Amino acid sequence: MLEETLARKLIEHVTKYTTYNVNIMNEKGIIIASCDPKRVGSFHEAAYQILHTSENIITVENDLDYQGTLKGINMVIEIDDKREGVVGVTGKPDEIRPVANITKLAIETLLKYETQKLQSIRRQTKKERFIEMITGEQNADPNGLRRLAEELSYKEELIRIPILCYLEDPKYQKVLLESIKQGILHKSEDISFPLEDQYILIFKTIDSKNKRFFAEYKYMLAEYLQPTLQWIKKKEISCKFYIGTFQNNFPQYYYAYRHCKWLENNIKTEHNSIYFYDYISEYIQAIVPINEMNQIFNVFGNFLPIDIQKHCLELVDTLIDTNFNTAKASEELFMHKNTFAYQYNKLRDMLDVNPQNSAKDKWFLIFLYIYLSRR
Repeated sequence: MLEETLARKLIEHVTKYTTYNVNIMNEKGIIIASCDPKRVGSFHEAAYQILHTSENIITVENDLDYQGTLKGINMVIEIDDKREGVVGVTGKPDEIRPVANITKLAIETLLKYETQKLQSIRRQTKKERFIEMITGEQNADPNGLRRLAEELSYKEELIRIPILCYLEDPKYQKVLLESIKQGILHKSEDISFPLEDQYILIFKTIDSKNKRFFAEYKYMLAEYLQPTLQWIKKKEISCKFYIGTFQNNFPQYYYAYRHCKWLENNIKTEHNSIYFYDYISEYIQAIVPINEMNQIFNVFGNFLPIDIQKHCLELVDTLIDTNFNTAKASEELFMHKNTFAYQYNKLRDMLDVNPQNSAKDKWFLIFLYIYLSRR
């Protein structure tokens, strides 16, 4: 998986030698680095198609032949036979083809060099290698991972849940980790370590003998962290805790950690402890590809009257938060109940849906709202 920071670094290198606009796209078809900063974050359909089919090159003859594209040449980035991303060069295809080929070669060479350099400077102790595999390698060798875990005396069958702690001030990282490890509820099977400069990651074991652990895990984690939380409060340290997903399979730890990082990057709240299972709906919405939603709802977006689309965006957003309770939704919007009912009925009539009586209609309206809000 091509990281944004590395992609930006690659663009900085390439732009020293060409005046053409160069874009780098990730596996989701999102432009993560570009000579044109305005394009960063937008969806690039040609790149998505390359990474999800067997195509290696897509030439775009006209602007917007594909969603989010300009005319140019787009080519797969391959390292050791693994498709890492896509590089695109904007311009008239016949003119830029030699430049595009050289740019692709340069990007692949730089990427391989940066990857090797990163690997060479890492210390490869057993625990550090284990940490590296569960946080940085999506397709880590399962046998190698389990072999390391066995040497470290970590039992795979135990249920663990990740806690990613972010410290605003990195100087407290070491002392905070020690505070956690010295807690009376910290066990030898808990996996804890510093990460980068401002993070601590703990894979906390959960007592599965407690048959209600799914219901009570938040209280269990709060009790586990209580001495540390008291110390943080006393010292007035700014700190956030992102809690991921239950796992009892070492190759899945990578995804549990990624769930913590997704919370950090996407959920903005005043709470200091943020739990992934509270935001499953937002996560599922985020991972559904934009082009998939467009294939389903593009005609709705093009032909629904603007006022109906506006009602959908305004009303459904609040209805979701109030579990489709119309009385509460109208209060949240500071809208008179008759006005709310008029607009809501107009929306329901246009789509022939009744979310209050049909779960299918409710989900249809929710996904239509998601599509319209992401256009």
